[in-house]
Amino acid sequence: MGIQITDCTIRDGGYLFNKNSEPEFVKGIMEGLVDAGIDFVETGFLQVNVTGETLVYADSVDARKYLPDDTKATNFLGFCDNSRYSLEKLDVYDGKSFKWLRISFAQHEIDEALEFCAGAMRKGYIVQFNPMDSISYTDEQRAELIKKVNEVRPGSFSIVDTFGAMDMCDLVHIFKQVDTILDKRIKIGLHSHDNLGLSCALAERMIELASESGRDVIVDGSLFGMGRGAGNARTELLADYINKHCGGNYNIQKLLFTIDTYINPVLDSIRWGYDLPMYVCGTKHAHVDNVYHLSKQYGCTANEMYDIVGALSVQQRTRYGKSYSKTDFSVLDKAYSNYHRKDK
Repeated sequence: MGIQITDCTIRDGGYLFNKNSEPEFVKGIMEGLVDAGIDFVETGFLQVNVTGETLVYADSVDARKYLPDDTKATNFLGFCDNSRYSLEKLDVYDGKSFKWLRISFAQHEIDEALEFCAGAMRKGYIVQFNPMDSISYTDEQRAELIKKVNEVRPGSFSIVDTFGAMDMCDLVHIFKQVDTILDKRIKIGLHSHDNLGLSCALAERMIELASESGRDVIVDGSLFGMGRGAGNARTELLADYINKHCGGNYNIQKLLFTIDTYINPVLDSIRWGYDLPMYVCGTKHAHVDNVYHLSKQYGCTANEMYDIVGALSVQQRTRYGKSYSKTDFSVLDKAYSNYHRKDK
């Protein structure tokens, strides 16, 4: 059983800078993670529409500019959302940029994502396959997906807690099902968000489960938990746990130095982490854009958000689906109006 860490500071943290982090920040984070021995490091966003943001790349060649000259044992990772990128734009792997590629996709995009995965592998990449919002799948739907994944055989298949709604019972149930059905040569990953304050605990629990089954696993984190909304599991805590209990050899002081040098100085200008609106998102299984809109447009309290978001359907809360616009808040606005109409 092997345990690895993927650090998402550049990509998940990049949302806080509108995908436009300073180049010195990006390079410094990457170098620090390499020096600390982190296994995988996300480089930013692959997108069809490239409009000048520092973290948005057209292909692997575009992503090279920030990579350290000596990447040591660290693997760099390209990230793409299925709805924002296409296989045609992806260049053939040439050994000079990221080798691993992560694709994230919604449930209605499964077949497209599998085609992309197979095509990317033909171009020489190893794929981390990340279906969004794992707890929204029924057992039957998840089993069907895993059987299709086994036919393509990516490098890893992730359990993804998109909305920070997963608790320990969810994780144990999903991991055991995935571990039973998934080809043993495919690693199981975990990407979580800290809306319920459980990200690191979920990762540690999955490592325990993997030690019982012998499965290779990859746990995701970011330095100081940096990421949109509630943020993520903390890379430095995951590394410390693996060092102490699983024979890891990550350099914790290199991680702390990188946080001191690059993360602490931006704490006054950007914000992430657990708070009550993020709790509402987690406990109601809802996209953060819902509470952002209610706060900005109406100044809602967390107590009000709890009722208003709770009045939405499951699909409306998650803001994912074939016909649901992520920029149209008319349904949420109607729920807000109905909520206050009841008070009168």
